[in-house]
Amino acid sequence: MHDARDAEDRRLLETGDQKTLLAGYFHPVRQRCLLRLRDPDAADEVTQAVFLRLIGELARGRTYSVPFRVVVWKITGWTVNEHWAGKPLTVPLPEGWDPAAPGDDYAEWAGNDDLATLLVGLPKRQREVCELRYLEGLDPDRIADALGMKRNAVDQALHNAHAKLKEALLGGG
Repeated sequence: MHDARDAEDRRLLETGDQKTLLAGYFHPVRQRCLLRLRDPDAADEVTQAVFLRLIGELARGRTYSVPFRVVVWKITGWTVNEHWAGKPLTVPLPEGWDPAAPGDDYAEWAGNDDLATLLVGLPKRQREVCELRYLEGLDPDRIADALGMKRNAVDQALHNAHAKLKEALLGGG
């Protein structure tokens, strides 16, 4: 079902046609935001934040080990959750900021905020489970099979990892 979409996304990424790539996701992202937030103004704000982040990552030449659709839905979910948590979705840009400039401060910050970087601080088993779940896009049953674990152990590892990541992100660790 997703194979055709993934192949088209790969083609658009390889040819550098980011405008067409992102345009194909606009309506589904906005619909998901609207369904989750139930407020058209909030949905528009969150949708804009999602696409600003996607544009920024593509402009920096970011590559992914998962299909682009997975990236879009993860960023959408994170941004909706940030909205629910009351975190600001936008931060004013410094004067004279040029997104095309090499070595800008935002690119350095974004590299430090990468999910893989966050996972490094987790215990080995939790890190393995999170990498398979969030970087490879596997569901918990497939993770259990891949690591030779029971499904319940995968769920516990994810739960404990989420708690540690939350603590680290909120400044407690």
